Amino acid sequence: MDPTDLGPGTITWLGGTGTVLLGAFLWLRKWLSRDAADRAMDSADIGVVRRLNELLDIERDARREAQARADQFAKERNELVVTVGRLEGKIEALTSRGGHPPRQVIVQGEGVARLRGKQGE
Repeated sequence: MDPTDLGPGTITWLGGTGTVLLGAFLWLRKWLSRDAADRAMDSADIGVVRRLNELLDIERDARREAQARADQFAKERNELVVTVGRLEGKIEALTSRGGHPPRQVIVQGEGVARLRGKQGE
């Protein structure tokens, strides 16, 4: 037997082994790339969740500020309502008092007219 003679099925075995190794390599590459894609998707999902949490925090802060402004406006409105009520009361008092001085003026005018009449007598 010649040492360079590998036998009748050697080429077939080598070809089959090469095909299997090539298939295993391609499958491994595909599996790893799919795994890399899954990792990339996981990373993207994590990024999206982080961004959504940031947006939620921003929205919560904005809502707190809006609530504080609304509370301040309500407080100012209530103070203005009380002030308007007081002013209405003062106006009412002045209006009712405003009716009395003309009567006093009339009575005093009549008194002055009587005194003038007595002086003329």
